[in-house]
Amino acid sequence: MLIKISWRNIWRNRQRSVIMILAITAGLWGGLLAASIAMGLIDQRFRTGIEQEFSHVQIHNPEFLKDNSPKYSINNFQEIFNRLEDDAQVQAFSGRTLVNGMIATANQTKGINILGIDPYKEPATTNLDKNVIEGNFLDETMRNPVLIGKRLAESMKAGIGSRVVLTFQDLDNELVSVACRVSGIFQTANTMFDESNIYLLQSDLNELLGSENLINQIAIVLEDYRESDPFVEALKPIYPDLTIRTWAEISPQLSLYYQMGMTMFIIILIIILMALAFGLLNTMLMSVFERIRELGVLMSIGMSKKRVFLMIVIETVFLTLTGALVGMLTGFATIGAVSNKGINLAPLGGDTLQDFGFDPVIYPQLEGSLIIYLTILVILTALLTGIYPALKAIRLQPAEAVRPN
Repeated sequence: MLIKISWRNIWRNRQRSVIMILAITAGLWGGLLAASIAMGLIDQRFRTGIEQEFSHVQIHNPEFLKDNSPKYSINNFQEIFNRLEDDAQVQAFSGRTLVNGMIATANQTKGINILGIDPYKEPATTNLDKNVIEGNFLDETMRNPVLIGKRLAESMKAGIGSRVVLTFQDLDNELVSVACRVSGIFQTANTMFDESNIYLLQSDLNELLGSENLINQIAIVLEDYRESDPFVEALKPIYPDLTIRTWAEISPQLSLYYQMGMTMFIIILIIILMALAFGLLNTMLMSVFERIRELGVLMSIGMSKKRVFLMIVIETVFLTLTGALVGMLTGFATIGAVSNKGINLAPLGGDTLQDFGFDPVIYPQLEGSLIIYLTILVILTALLTGIYPALKAIRLQPAEAVRPN
């Protein structure tokens, strides 16, 4: 009976209740959309960082991380390759030769990282071939083909077929200069990465360095990124002379982005719910003050203060949950409608996001488990907001409340 009365009470002033429900709906709709965009942005940075830059696990000679010299290689790489091929947890892996050097054209000279890659294993590990926007992925019919980033190509004024000169030190610390032809131009979500990294065939780079079998880094992609820590812990005792790191150790910044997802969602919704709570509090206080005589009569005829308190709280919960339900349904419907096509911020200057490693096309997303957090936050907001108006109601003295003005 108390629930039925509470439901009818919120519709006694239909206009005010509808306005409050619409305010809650709009607030939650906006909050869900903002949170989904933020989480989509973070997820994309995590995904592109893993796929295009870091992978889930990397293996190095520990001296290489100190000196960055190609002479510090992984001597037993073939044994590691064989183990990785037999491991069901491993989706793909690739061995790389890494050198710091210079790239020069007639227009400019620039310092870059030179990556010698296996043209068959690297695409499976980083999807590098899918990021080629012009030309071909390391055309093996060319002599010394090179793959460069779009931003680097623009700054060097180099196009497909352009001649570039690479200079670096070989294993004997002698300077090596080699003329290469641009085979293709790639573009990732990170323009800084595109501007500072180029790719050569591993066989070509190793020949120039003076060693046929030279691997400085093994990048590994797992079937499930959440298995990175146990995977690394299992490998470390087997190869104690190597440094084996997870993506979180390689890029603490990427790890921070990943951890921020849920935190940002909760913060955004708490701010919105706090703002809505003040509006809801005002609405319920007005409702109580308008019904002073009515509440006084109810207490005069025997309704306990406890039941009056519960009635006001239930009214607040009903009003909040009605708006929250509509807001959640419209919010999830909107997110579902735009999540496939994405939101392209490039026309609004969003392409500058690429300078920080973010794709300008954002795909909003929310995990299903977040509905539980949202429902809990909404109910807590309703209960906490309803307490003060309910206390005002039960503090009324029945004799004074029913007294004519």
